[in-house]
Amino acid sequence: MNPIPVVLFVYNRPEHTLKVLESLKENNVEKLYVFSDGPRLETDLQKVKKVREIVSSINWCEVEYEFSEKNRGLAESVIYGVSKVFKAGYDKLVVLEDDCVPSPDFLNFMREAFDFYEDYDNVMHISGFGLPLKKYTEPDVYFAPYPCSWGWGTWRKYWEACDFYQYENYKSLLQNESMCRKFNYAGEAFSEFLEMQLKGQINSWLIRWYFHIFQNNGLAVWSYNSYINNKGFDGSGVHGNKIDRFNQKLELDKDINDEKIVFEENVAVNEDLIREFRRYFMGKKLSERIKTILYLIKRKMEVKMKWGEK
Repeated sequence: MNPIPVVLFVYNRPEHTLKVLESLKENNVEKLYVFSDGPRLETDLQKVKKVREIVSSINWCEVEYEFSEKNRGLAESVIYGVSKVFKAGYDKLVVLEDDCVPSPDFLNFMREAFDFYEDYDNVMHISGFGLPLKKYTEPDVYFAPYPCSWGWGTWRKYWEACDFYQYENYKSLLQNESMCRKFNYAGEAFSEFLEMQLKGQINSWLIRWYFHIFQNNGLAVWSYNSYINNKGFDGSGVHGNKIDRFNQKLELDKDINDEKIVFEENVAVNEDLIREFRRYFMGKKLSERIKTILYLIKRKMEVKMKWGEK
């Protein structure tokens, strides 16, 4: 049997890349593919070279890497790289970006999730990152319509069926009020992301991947316990984010389970959970923003009270 490969996308952040690689080594990776994007600006060149020196020195697993001369940008790099690895003959793979530091049991979680959901036709994506939500269901994972890009995996049969350039279909959805509501079931921001993609204001593989999952009535597996620590909220990334709106500090509220992972067999979404899930994808509506602010204040108070009692 082929190992489940890890596909890592890097650019110009040597310190971030080192942290991710150190953590991947602890995960006992068997096969690693690294895609290094070419410099977009002359000022990026030295850091890109440094990252490539780090990648070239990997000697603790089987590794293949591709150093692009041109700058594709993150979205096109992911679409290109994941597609290329699948063409090498793998049925499933795991993807990381250079700011997503995995926990030591990240790959174990991904392997077990792949095994468990192998024959579930509408489970199309596995997310290693977990939002700081309350635990609404007994298993250690839950289902949501929207996928996560922070440490994730999928199967070849779903990825290769995805057309990432369905511009007319994107337009049709945005012009259909009923379909927009369904598209935004787990977050008011999703149709806004799709519109921004059409206008060229962002270039996201994720919103296009979500569109494909939505089209095919698919779902994503999310874990209550997060296996990823995103270190990219320092302004160094493509989007320059400095505020962690996913509030990773609330991870302390998770009940870590050292026993065998319990997977959800009932492939359905929990409506109470989705109401909370929506707060992290609130969109631009004032009403949504107010609800989110109130929700986050309430959650912080709950966490403070819980840990203050112990």
